[in-house]
This record gives sequence, structure tokens and C-alpha cells, in this order.
Amino acid sequence: MLRRWWFMGVLRPGMPAQRTWEPSKEEQQRVLDEWETARERLERLVSARVTAVGDVLRAAELPVGAGGSGTPGSGEAERDYAWVLDAFQAAGKLLDEAADLPDLAAAAVLAERALVRFAALHARRAGQPAPRPPERCYYNPLHAAAENGGPPARKQHRQRARRRTGPREAAADRRPACPSCRKAILAGQQPDVLPALVPVKVSRLRTARMLVPYYSVPQQWSLWSLSACGAYGDEWPGLVLRGEHRRRAAAARKA
Repeated sequence: MLRRWWFMGVLRPGMPAQRTWEPSKEEQQRVLDEWETARERLERLVSARVTAVGDVLRAAELPVGAGGSGTPGSGEAERDYAWVLDAFQAAGKLLDEAADLPDLAAAAVLAERALVRFAALHARRAGQPAPRPPERCYYNPLHAAAENGGPPARKQHRQRARRRTGPREAAADRRPACPSCRKAILAGQQPDVLPALVPVKVSRLRTARMLVPYYSVPQQWSLWSLSACGAYGDEWPGLVLRGEHRRRAAAARKA
């Protein structure tokens, strides 16, 4: 999303500067301008995704109480259906109240997860296998699905036995990555990371707003740093509907 990470490796969120470097007013403004441009672009993208999911859900709504195992009358299916509705509602709430780029990304992730679970409900109702949810790219959950292909496990094990895995290969295997991010890591480059705007203490008396990878944001400031913007776990819709994303964003602003 932002490839000019000239500030990376210098500061950590919420930590004092380890060097005497401080961003100038021009540099700080450049960060804020990049963030605003990225926000406007991402908001348009996410709004289109959430709208498209809403169109599908409204057109293919499953009736609750139909009865039968695996349909919206059974306990598990009713819970799944309720989660679909909550996730889509949470996506809309995040779209309206987003304080930062990860909030917008989470809106898209939750809407798309709602659609995948909705498709699984339809499949089970028709006696078909449910589609497998795609694995999200850890570096930017809005990217293409993470690679899970490649050689079969045994063949891959034999290949690795013939050669020593280098540090770049180990780094590329550490987290789920889309083909583009994986290629960048293998080339020794920075992947196209989803950034977040956080307060960073650059001196004893001064705090600046800087862009850092979303997954490095302290948990008390963000719901999304450990969940790939809501890609893993089912608790996120409920937390959003209770306003937890706003509470943590407020804590970051006060830092």
C-alpha cells in the first residue's frame, strides 16, 4: 500500500526514540498526506466491497427456522447465520467510524468472511461440502489469498532436505503471504504492508504521528494487530458492535 517506508527501523510505536532523529515539520506533513491519500483510496475500495456483499446477502437471504440438520433451523446453523448478520453489521459500522486504515481493512475482511460463511450455509443446506475460507495475507489482509500451494508436503520436505533453507526462505514461510508479498520477501525487499498511523515519542517532549505496520500496533490501541484485521477468530463482530474499536482508537489518541 505504501512503499516509501523511509521511517521504518527508526522508531517503535509508543517507545522513546533510540536516536536523536526527529521528523521535521515537512516530513511529518508528508506522512499525514500519504496517510490521507491512502485512506481516501481505501475507503472507496472497501465501500464497494461491503456494498457488493450486502447485495448478495439481500438477494439470497436464508430463512431462519427452516429446520433440519445443517440448515438455519439447527442450532449450529442459526449461530452461523447470526454471526453472518453481526459481521456484516460490524463491517458497516467500521466503514462509518473508521479511525485508521486497519479499521477499513477490517470492514472488508468481516464483510467477506460473512459472505464465505453464508455460502457455507447454502452449501450445507444443499447437502454439498462447504467452501474453505481463504487464508489471508498477514502483511496486508486486503491482498490476494495467501499462498498455500506449492509442492506436496513430502516432496517439499525432500527438497528442503537437499538444500539448507536460507534466512529469506525462512522469513517467507514465517507468516501467510500472498504471492506478491512472498516474492518481495524472497527478494530481500519490504512487502507491501498495510500501515497504521500511531503516536510515536520521538523525544522527551515531542510525539509525532508515524506510519508503522498495522501488526506492530500495541493491542491496547487496536483490535486488529493480532487478528489480521479480523481474519481469525469469531469475536470481532461482537467487539465492534460494542464499540471496542472506538475505545482503543481513543486510547491511541491520548498516548
